[in-house]
Amino acid sequence: MKKYLLITLLAVLGLPGPVQAQLQKGTKYLGATVSFNGRYIPGNGSNPKSGASEFTIDPSLQAGIFFKNNVMAGIGIGSSNYVSKSWYKDGATIQEFRNSQNTFSLSPFIRHYKTLHPKWAIFLNTSAELAFLNMRSKGIEYKDVTNGFSAGIRVVPGITYWITPRFAIESDISLLSLESGYKDFQKTKSIYFRSGLSSSINSYFSVRASWYIQKTQ
Repeated sequence: MKKYLLITLLAVLGLPGPVQAQLQKGTKYLGATVSFNGRYIPGNGSNPKSGASEFTIDPSLQAGIFFKNNVMAGIGIGSSNYVSKSWYKDGATIQEFRNSQNTFSLSPFIRHYKTLHPKWAIFLNTSAELAFLNMRSKGIEYKDVTNGFSAGIRVVPGITYWITPRFAIESDISLLSLESGYKDFQKTKSIYFRSGLSSSINSYFSVRASWYIQKTQ
């Protein structure tokens, strides 16, 4: 089903139509996203001297240029950082356990746009996903560091809404995303295929602030 939706979107993007000024050849693009969440888990009645916390932050930055009308090439950089802690009090001593998982990514991409309205457009973003993976664990008497990498291709549709001629809010529709690649991490090498419908992604929609900087005449 999802495959047919993406094929339909490709067909729609290929249809001729008006070109927004923001989507003309030579326009420069800058997009920025940051999301974060966290929670604190206090100790329960059976173990009131314990607790745990979790925190995640995912910043990213994209830059590109329209090399033809409605088609942009660019590159994105980003990271996903998750930290969890748990602890308990043993007499006067506090024992702490810490785990962090970090992904640092580089994503060259091609994005095709289709204007729906002077303020609205849909797009299809195709990117190469290159990532360095890192996990660190620390306890009372141990410390472990694991590194790895992944490389793949990701296709995701999205929508753009212009608030002003230069500033827009965009959303990737991760629910309809498709991705495939190779991963080497924690002594395991694997080929993966994921879709938004079958993946445990944090959010089906991500919001990005974007600037479309048109060339001066």
